[in-house]
Parts: sequence; C-alpha cells; structure tokens
Amino acid sequence: MFTSRELPPDFIEKLESLEVAYLAEDDPIHQSGFSGGPRRWRAEREPILEAIEMNGDILDVGCANGFLLECLIAWAGERGITLTPYGLDQGAQLIGLAKKRFPEYRSSFYVGNAWDWEPPRQYRYVYTLYDCVPLEFLEEYVYRVLARMVGAGGRLIIGAYGSHSQGTPPFDIKGFLESRGFSVAGTAEGGNPPITSFAWIDRIDRTNNLIH
Repeated sequence: MFTSRELPPDFIEKLESLEVAYLAEDDPIHQSGFSGGPRRWRAEREPILEAIEMNGDILDVGCANGFLLECLIAWAGERGITLTPYGLDQGAQLIGLAKKRFPEYRSSFYVGNAWDWEPPRQYRYVYTLYDCVPLEFLEEYVYRVLARMVGAGGRLIIGAYGSHSQGTPPFDIKGFLESRGFSVAGTAEGGNPPITSFAWIDRIDRTNNLIH
C-alpha cells in the first residue's frame, strides 16, 4: 500500500535549481549534469547497458535533455541491441530539448515528478537514479516504479553517481536494495577507479520483488 505523502518542498526546489543550472550550459554533456568530458562520460555511463540483454523500450526517469538516452541507444546499437527511447523529467524546458533531440519520438517524453507520475503505459527497461527522491522515500519509490512503470518481466535499473572532485564514492545501491528485501539481479560499475554504480531488479510477481 503506497503512502500519500508528498516530497519535501526543499527537495522540489533543489530539482528546479538543477534545471536552471543545466540550461545555463550549451554542451549536451554539461546539460546532463556531467563535467568530466566525453571519454569519462562513456566510461561512467555505458555500464548501464550491462543490465540490458535484449531489444526493448527504455524509460529514463530524470532524462534531462535526453542526451544520455541518445548515447545509450547508440552504444546499445554497437552491441546489436535496439532500444526505443522514452523520457520523464520535472523540467519542462529540458523535456523540450529532449523532444528536439528525438523529433520522431516527441510524444514519448513527459513532464512530471518521478514520485507521483502516473505513466500512460509500462516499459521493458526503466532507468532511474537513487536520488530522484530523498533517501527516506527510496524504498517506497522502488516499489512505486516497479508497480507503475516497469512492465511484467521488465527490469528496473538504479544508478548512483559519485564525485571525483569531491572524493565521494557512489551510494551503495546493491546494499540498500538487499537490506530492504529486494532480489538484486545484477550490478555494474563505471569509471577508473569506479565512480558510478548500478544495480537492477526484475519485476517478477510472487517473489521478493512482489508488486504491492
């Protein structure tokens, strides 16, 4: 049973400030909140694809300008995998940029908050960052995404980004999920030394990942 609580106002303000910061940049990587250059960008983001084993649609929750989706589709194509892009972001102007990036998929990008968004359909793959919500909301958020966004037999991929400049390691996604009773299907890391972390869980009813 999901709660009716809302995200704290200061957290919403933080999300809104991110859009302003991203839109102040011209480089698509910088607009995605990354400043490490194209080589590190690929090394630290491409491991998301370790969770993707076959063709399917992918929803990026918090997609910003859509550049990560564009890259994932290209990198997946190099592996012989075809992905169809969908995106969600709270920033309307960022979604506008994503629609320009994918003009043939304009209707596949939505403005909304990850916590309470009701999708028009479900998806084979859903990618989200753990900090799309405050940490105290994360367990319920995972259940919400599994129930609302991930299709039967689909996969939820959760990422965490550390910081080289601040010496901050990525959040322990795998440890958090397992401590809450989720069955982790796999993990991956990115960067040298590792600075991004990814873990994924499958929507399989009547298991530890039971949809409530």
